[in-house]
Amino acid sequence: MKIPPGKPWDKILDAVLVRMVVVVALLVLAAQVFLAGDPQGQDVVPAMSRDYMTPQQAVAGRDLNKPVVTFKLKEFTSLPRARLLVNGEAAGVFSDRYVTVFVAEGDTLHIDGTRYERPFEIEVLDVSREVAEPQPGFSTKVKGSLGHIGVVRLSR
Repeated sequence: MKIPPGKPWDKILDAVLVRMVVVVALLVLAAQVFLAGDPQGQDVVPAMSRDYMTPQQAVAGRDLNKPVVTFKLKEFTSLPRARLLVNGEAAGVFSDRYVTVFVAEGDTLHIDGTRYERPFEIEVLDVSREVAEPQPGFSTKVKGSLGHIGVVRLSR
């Protein structure tokens, strides 16, 4: 490689290093794009959060024959800090407008709205045919407190 007249070695080396850094950054970006997989494959939950379940726990915890209750968040599209509690344990998060949870006879249902000062309303949108209580259409308003939905009763 010939040195152009009037250009010292340090300027040429600087230009070469900058170009190499740009090329390596583009290669890393391209590798991430091709190796990333399906971006809508699954929801991302931090491994240190209380809502994280290993894939084995998630599959084992879902019995598709169990009765379910679906809730709808009214007037908001999401309230990610509002939780649906079943027997005092977080069973759903309103990171979307709808939350469906598995229930059993005698389960108590509450909405944890303690992290919000504004009032919001939750409606029971749909239930499995085995569920007698709560009824679809029932709604409750929560404002900075724990909202009581009721006790689950199943029809036999």
